[in-house]
Amino acid sequence: MFFRAWQGLLLVLCLLSGCNANYVFDDADYRPLGDPQATRRGQ
Repeated sequence: MFFRAWQGLLLVLCLLSGCNANYVFDDADYRPLGDPQATRRGQ
């Protein structure tokens, strides 16, 4: 039972870390999902 608890905890941590992936990358093509005007912002 203890081994399965650690597997579940690891799975939850991996899923939660993926929630922030959209805002981590910093490149020329970065655009938040659902924001079609982001490419023209600040011009």
